[in-house]
Amino acid sequence: MHDLSLALNWVVSYKDLVDHVDESRLMAAGFSYGGWTALSMGGMRGNHAQTIAACEPRLGDPRSLCDELLSDALDLPSVDATAWNASYKDARITHVAAIDPAFVWGPGADDTAELVSSVRLIGLGDSTTRSPDTDFDSSGFADLLPDARIERLMPAFHFTAAPLCKPAGEAILRSENDDPVCTDPPGTNRAAVHQRIIDLIARDLSGEAE
Repeated sequence: MHDLSLALNWVVSYKDLVDHVDESRLMAAGFSYGGWTALSMGGMRGNHAQTIAACEPRLGDPRSLCDELLSDALDLPSVDATAWNASYKDARITHVAAIDPAFVWGPGADDTAELVSSVRLIGLGDSTTRSPDTDFDSSGFADLLPDARIERLMPAFHFTAAPLCKPAGEAILRSENDDPVCTDPPGTNRAAVHQRIIDLIARDLSGEAE
């Protein structure tokens, strides 16, 4: 988050950009873990203990990254809780767009109390394709933000927000036993999903009503 605030310092002061920046409308937008980062810049705090507690019941779920997060390699419990729970709010941020944001299990009402009022949550997939780690509905996170604008895009899955794949991409990843980031659910139009996300973000920044 500090890196992004430093980058914003540069953007709003760079001579070739300064006349094109409206500092009354600055959005932090991000996907997956980047969605959590955007929410943090908008004023949400992390909740280290509750994030770990919420992950424990999902251990062993192949759709979840909880095994990895609690593994010896990443060892989330050993992360400094004070730093995790600190505020990284950038007072210049007026809008947030979180696309299938991670770490939506754990935060409570106190952790979202300082979040900016203009928040867009975009979920990817239905009950059969949605990532359990980013499901802001079943986690209860959406209930903490009653004024948030919420869009659920389907058919889709988490990586539908990633760039378009080349025709052979899906087969190559399958042959290499890599993550199936190019295997969208049947009927998905990845380019259309991307355009919808762009349109929603543009609408929010323009102040256009739903």
